[in-house]
Amino acid sequence: MNTDSETTTCPACGEPVKPNWKICPACENPLGSPVCPQCRMPVKENWKRCPECESRLVCNICGRRIPAGQPGCPDCENASQIGVTANEPIIEPVTGMQFVHVPGGRFMMGDIFDEGLENEKPVREVTLDSFYIGRYPVTQSQWLKLIPENPSQFKGADNPVEQVSWDHVNRFIRLLQEKNDSRFRFDLPTEAQWEYASRSGGREESYAGSDSADSVAWYEDNSRGKTHPVGQKEPNGPGIHDMCGNVWEWCADMYREDAYQHLSTHNPVCLSGADDRVIRGGSWNVDAWSCRCTRRMSFGPDYFGAGLGFRLVLALV
Repeated sequence: MNTDSETTTCPACGEPVKPNWKICPACENPLGSPVCPQCRMPVKENWKRCPECESRLVCNICGRRIPAGQPGCPDCENASQIGVTANEPIIEPVTGMQFVHVPGGRFMMGDIFDEGLENEKPVREVTLDSFYIGRYPVTQSQWLKLIPENPSQFKGADNPVEQVSWDHVNRFIRLLQEKNDSRFRFDLPTEAQWEYASRSGGREESYAGSDSADSVAWYEDNSRGKTHPVGQKEPNGPGIHDMCGNVWEWCADMYREDAYQHLSTHNPVCLSGADDRVIRGGSWNVDAWSCRCTRRMSFGPDYFGAGLGFRLVLALV
């Protein structure tokens, strides 16, 4: 688990610094302010090229800031090497799952509308690297490509697979990894990744792509007491469906009520100090308030139910 006692490095000079420091004690550069990835000159957020050494500051493809010491965007270069374009979806060949590219960035994570619970606070700025996330929850037909038993209560090839525990999901991930011969790396999203993706890259949205649950979510008022085929509701900004409603989704994080007070603000994830695992998104059998993007709940890793499924993130190897 990341904590405030962990260190990162100053983008300007490389000095070890702590996440909560405002300036670098060595070069006095304001921490968090952008610098050229090559010559380390301080630059402005809206600049595309360094006026000193002419290096590119942001990627032409995904728009993400190029990391310090890198000649270009590592995500887009890795994608190019295996024949994909970072701003186009990747189709996983074994199951046919589609993965959408979500450019990295900063956003205010947590209860931005002050309508949730204490475990959604404090609202804080979080920075994420870019990633790929499933366009839909994993469906029953995709599950059956790797595991011969369908545990779902509401049967349907294009319905989300449900009644899967966190342990069941990790068995599916291991099999998927093996079938892809390590070309990709798969995992559950961290809850920071999940919230950022659901809010269309960190926009101020109550639900995934909308401020109205009805247009984007299957929940107790419109679900007729069951799950529905994925993709029938409207997508959010990046083109991702069903992040609110239909089924809750497992995340990689261990659940702590006070996680937001302790985790790092750069790619945060909680991997110790608890037993339960985070679930996000709400489901067909809960109210609209419980389907909000910032709502946090948890279950033990051996729990399964008819309102609980998952989607995956993909990384290029």
